[in-house]
Amino acid sequence: MNENKQYVTYAVSKDGIRTKIDAGSIIIQIEEEEIEIALIPPHPAWKGKLTLSTGSAIDGRHEEREPGVQFVIEPGASNVVHITAKKPDKSF
Repeated sequence: MNENKQYVTYAVSKDGIRTKIDAGSIIIQIEEEEIEIALIPPHPAWKGKLTLSTGSAIDGRHEEREPGVQFVIEPGASNVVHITAKKPDKSF
């Protein structure tokens, strides 16, 4: 069985200096929501892709029962996307 290798990951300071990070995932908190980026592909079919999770899909939050969090993906330039994690509007 092919083992999924961890992606090489760096923290980049404001002056551009890279510092290698040894982590299985990165969690970015945007306002009250979190986005987790897996640094080891969760399945061989996803090798070479970034897997983003939010809400109860984040490891360790499986018991969460609040309304699901959704990704809003907006195109930017030809090589940029903007991703926001939002809870659905309850007015529907």
